[in-house]
Amino acid sequence: MTRALPLLVVVVLVGGVQALHALGRLPVFLPAPSELWAAADPRVLAAHIGPTLGRAAAGFAIAAGLALGAAGLATAVAALFGPIYTLGATLQAIPVIALTPLLAVWLGTGPSTQVVIAVLAAQFPMLAGAMQGFRAVDARQMELFHTLAAPPWQRLRLLIVPASLPYVFQGFKVAAPSAVLGTITAEWAGAERGVGAMMLNALFAFDPPQVWLAVLSACVLAGGGYALWAAVERLVVVWDRPAELAP
Repeated sequence: MTRALPLLVVVVLVGGVQALHALGRLPVFLPAPSELWAAADPRVLAAHIGPTLGRAAAGFAIAAGLALGAAGLATAVAALFGPIYTLGATLQAIPVIALTPLLAVWLGTGPSTQVVIAVLAAQFPMLAGAMQGFRAVDARQMELFHTLAAPPWQRLRLLIVPASLPYVFQGFKVAAPSAVLGTITAEWAGAERGVGAMMLNALFAFDPPQVWLAVLSACVLAGGGYALWAAVERLVVVWDRPAELAP
């Protein structure tokens, strides 16, 4: 029943909006679900969702590589831990809406700008998670590996990576929606295709159904990114689940 409750809330909300539309009580900027369904062209949606998804995925992958590499360096060289964390936090504090026009002037309005913005939007959650995870190794276990003269690659594979994965996946789950939203924000700077471009064009044309379709597409992509990494985490991190009481 607990799992079905969110779905029930959505069904009631959609039904309520449709009922208000039938009574003529909806404001002009809020289309009914039936109007959204009629305006949803699968080919148009695919033409806009595909580029956004591709750029967000590319930015996420680049950010993951940079964040994991920087976290490993910060863990190996203690003097670099503070500067690397501060740099990541500083980049995260800069609003992407302010960086987008500057990068558009420098790199143009093509896919490269959207990918760079996705990298900047996604890097810090992964960096913070990896830096915390790489230092989450139990000191007694590390001492045991040292006593047994375990080589570095065994420490990495059998101790450091398993201990850090829960933290790394937490960063991934937060970073995936950030990469999507960063990409959409960057598309406002003049992209021809993408959810952000679809949203902006519909806004200027005062087409509420298309605006809401773009908003819902953004929500689905962002939520889907989180759900994907949550599913991967459940498959990979099988040793870090809380115990469940038997019914």
